[in-house]
Amino acid sequence: MIAQRHIIASVYVGLFFGIGIYLPFFPVWLAGRGYDAAFIAVALSVPLLARLCTQPLGGLVADRTGRPRLTVILYSLASALCFLAVLAAPGPWTMLAALGLASVFWQPTLPVLDAYTVARRRAIGLDYGRTRLWGSVSFIGGSIAGGAMLGAFPGDGVLWLIVAGCLACALLALPLEEAATPGTRRETVGGRIPAVLLVGLGAAALVQGSHGVLYAFSSLHWQAKGLSGGAIGALWAVGVAAEVALFHVGTRLTRRLGPPLLIALGGACAVIRFAAMGLDPPAALLPLLQMLHAGTFACTYLGMVELVARHAPAGRGASLQALATWGVTIGVALCTLVAGPLWGRIGAGTFFLSAGLGAAGVLLALITHRLREREPG
Repeated sequence: MIAQRHIIASVYVGLFFGIGIYLPFFPVWLAGRGYDAAFIAVALSVPLLARLCTQPLGGLVADRTGRPRLTVILYSLASALCFLAVLAAPGPWTMLAALGLASVFWQPTLPVLDAYTVARRRAIGLDYGRTRLWGSVSFIGGSIAGGAMLGAFPGDGVLWLIVAGCLACALLALPLEEAATPGTRRETVGGRIPAVLLVGLGAAALVQGSHGVLYAFSSLHWQAKGLSGGAIGALWAVGVAAEVALFHVGTRLTRRLGPPLLIALGGACAVIRFAAMGLDPPAALLPLLQMLHAGTFACTYLGMVELVARHAPAGRGASLQALATWGVTIGVALCTLVAGPLWGRIGAGTFFLSAGLGAAGVLLALITHRLREREPG
């Protein structure tokens, strides 16, 4: 029998394969259909804004029903159907509606899976960072596959790969154990959400939100600089490879620094990374800047997940992981919306907006660290 920790890792693989295609290449797909930068910014913001109203529900459903496995499976199947609707949409407005609906199901899958994984780590001897890194490895595979598909089939091939990733996630989740865990159980347990958690999640939202410009316009910018689809996919792969390395040592790093300082480190890396990208550096420097993704994303993400794991009231793990992701959604959505008009005026200088968000995240994370010292948890 395959160990449950291996099954959980495989579900991350299925989920992140599609994400590894969507982030680098969905904007390119939109541009290939003739949409300009302003519409692309709107299109990328629509799913983010749609999730503002629905994302916390994914974790709430898992907590209330005690059925995280079924939640992951149903959400993944629904996501596949919605992306098929994106492909079949007859016009831009119906495409935006289908894309918004896809986000209602696709993105809440991750916080539900994270809460399930964190809650199960003691019971099955699971290291969260080393389990989660397989999702990042799959992201690399998706980026490479998307770049190859874009070169060979410049039409709708990347969208079909996203659909395949959603279906794979549902299939790989079938062997998960549905046993109730401290983070996913049927009974509703009350409890005050501590200030250290709320402030810390705000810090994480700022740092993660700083990626909005990167997600929306980096692939298009690199393409305009003459980089091929394969080279763009490789740049994304470099960043996520650094993320994988960080996740591999993530448990030890979390124990040494603690969640607030991990988030602060991520924010500091965002200041350096995005300020440099705002200067529109030569292509030869891009791989080095992409390696800072280990800090801007992985450190911040680990800090956020561990902050919830340590401070969430009993029985609210999935709900609060979803709330954390909801905060990130707000940050990315606002950054993306502001970035659209800015990019049309100042181009790569828009990355200075991301650097500013990273700096604000550092400040809030340091406040969280002080609160943690005063507030037991």
